Amino acid sequence: MKDVKLSSGKKAKVIAMSVDDIDYCNDIPVITYDENSNTVIRNLSKTRTAWLRKGVDKCDDKFIKSLTEAEKTELSLKVQEYQELGEGNPSH
Repeated sequence: MKDVKLSSGKKAKVIAMSVDDIDYCNDIPVITYDENSNTVIRNLSKTRTAWLRKGVDKCDDKFIKSLTEAEKTELSLKVQEYQELGEGNPSH
């Protein structure tokens, strides 16, 4: 577990996720291409919420609703970074 502070000053505890939970979050986005070969990514909000629910300690609707869109994005990125570093990594 790691305490993180968002640029807004809000604090949260990021927790280690299981491999299954990480896979679940990574599998939510759907990438397609439109008729002009532009990349279209769907389910970004669902993906962000999944990372928060599974990777933030005591994350409930009340906590998520207290965050701005920017804070949700920043915190979900911190959750993902924490999973990549792993608990045994000395740089975290």
